[in-house]
Amino acid sequence: MTLYLLAGIVALTLVLVLRKEGFSGVRSGGQTSALLFRSVARMLVLGMLLAGMTQVILPQEVITQWIGDESGFTGILIGAAVGMLIPGGPYVVIPLAASVFLAGAGVGPVAALITAWNTIPFTRTVMWELPFLGGAFTTSRTLVNLPFPIVAGVLTPPVYQLLV
Repeated sequence: MTLYLLAGIVALTLVLVLRKEGFSGVRSGGQTSALLFRSVARMLVLGMLLAGMTQVILPQEVITQWIGDESGFTGILIGAAVGMLIPGGPYVVIPLAASVFLAGAGVGPVAALITAWNTIPFTRTVMWELPFLGGAFTTSRTLVNLPFPIVAGVLTPPVYQLLV
């Protein structure tokens, strides 16, 4: 379903570019797309490899024990902690989250992981935010965002159950 939706959006965009810029616009968009693909392809491949190897390193029993559906609130806290500590962009984190999800991680811990990675990322906070925006701002933003991974970890499973 997602593939068809994306293909439809691409087709619609292609028609709009053709109407606005003609074939030169399509060519320009294609060249830009090729440059973007070239710049992210290596990261995407490495992220997929990391996700696949993680399933081999962490047996399903370990994943389900620590962050499975039965892990409860502890699993949500572990997911949030892991998400906060994972360095890297979406090319690394999303395949990794998908990998552990497919290996038996619960919806709540995976939601907490992704939310923590987005809202309270340790490496990005220390490397970028703290030096550029200062301690007061960084501390304030981090404290405000601390509950969000937990909230996502608690509220996502019942919503997920409604959708599956």
